[in-house]
Amino acid sequence: MRVLLLLHDESPSLAGLTPTLATLAARGAVIEAGSAAAYLRAEQIPVTEHADAAQLDLAATSLSTEDVLIAPADATVHPGTIVAITRALMAAERGPLIVVDTSAIGDLLGVIVGGEKVANYREELRRSAALALATHIAPLVRDGESAISAREVIVLERIRTFGHGENQHQSAAAYRRTEASDVGILGARVLQGHEPSLNDLLDLDAGARLVADLPTPSVALMRHTDPIGVATAETALGALTRAIETDPSASSGSTIALNVPIDRAVAAVVAAGTYESLLAPSVESDGAIEILRSRPDLTVIVDATPRSATLDMIGVSGAVLIQTADTGTIDRSQLRVVTERRPTLDELTDLLFSWRVVRHIRSNAIVVARSAATLGIGAAQVNRRIAVEIALNQAGERARGAVLASDAYFPFAEGIAAAAAAGITAIVQPGGSRRDAAAIEIADRHNIAMVFTGRRHYRR
Repeated sequence: MRVLLLLHDESPSLAGLTPTLATLAARGAVIEAGSAAAYLRAEQIPVTEHADAAQLDLAATSLSTEDVLIAPADATVHPGTIVAITRALMAAERGPLIVVDTSAIGDLLGVIVGGEKVANYREELRRSAALALATHIAPLVRDGESAISAREVIVLERIRTFGHGENQHQSAAAYRRTEASDVGILGARVLQGHEPSLNDLLDLDAGARLVADLPTPSVALMRHTDPIGVATAETALGALTRAIETDPSASSGSTIALNVPIDRAVAAVVAAGTYESLLAPSVESDGAIEILRSRPDLTVIVDATPRSATLDMIGVSGAVLIQTADTGTIDRSQLRVVTERRPTLDELTDLLFSWRVVRHIRSNAIVVARSAATLGIGAAQVNRRIAVEIALNQAGERARGAVLASDAYFPFAEGIAAAAAAGITAIVQPGGSRRDAAAIEIADRHNIAMVFTGRRHYRR
């Protein structure tokens, strides 16, 4: 057996490979390498050195089915290594065993030493090599000057299988893009409780993205990827309390997301409740951890990963839709006042808060808010006027002096009239409807301040 190493003498993989290579050499294998040969000699491993790239390429070409090619395909891989991997893959059953992940060499050694047939393991190694090759080739296909490429190669690797999908009769798994630097919520640490299901992860990710869009400290209670309540306050406990007050009855069994560490006060409220899971960047103290442990069925997730803007992939029958992420931040200078009355400073602050929140709610979406806390949320309605009714009914008397946000056009006079009757004093919406003039006229009639953002936030 020949074992050819295609890696340089400074490769971090060398130290981990040394024990396995020593064992293979002791069993009669011929170890061959390029610049790594000096390191192996220093480790008392007999090695045949190939002095230049041409000799290495010739050695790789001559490998047979009984031989092993060790060619780590990391970010700094040499083009010659890619060529060698490709050639070995194309040779199929006539080619050598291909090891692109050096952590797999120990398993391969076990198969060889144990005298087992390597046919099945050969196929697994070939699949790993093909995945590594596809990952390196994919960027060559894309149009680097465009956010939406004319051609796209998406290389995915399964990192987890779920017990079921959204429903028990559905199979499901989680995949990551092989070139991605992190896996987002799937890379979060489970501090206690069960491993999140597919539905749990959807809520956890939606909550993490929402609170990442708000000042600290902020809290969001989530269910089915929509918020039940959202609030920003001077303390995490204050934000949590006010978020729960949006709809206390609906908060039972929900997912809670914070953008600050969990302190003892927050831990005590959550542990005393019936919440299903809790996500935060960290836990502030051992005392807070002990309080959370009093509810062993509570899942606690620690995730300090910043939420970065990426491409959004949507599956449809027979195709994949891709769009850039909806980052959608806006500041006061971008708001356009379209009514006779201008919003007060407090109203303006609440309009910006509600606009950030409504972006994270499925359309059609309406948010009623005051003092940086939601009072009513109408989510995922096919009729925007129904969404208004839901949000206003939920807010009740608290709507007096509050503001309202609509994720898209808000042109219906009856919706604005209902908001005015409930006590809403200011509205934020994208504008741009053919019926904007009528909406502005009815807002002026009720002395409501209205601002346009010029940008809508549809969300499926």
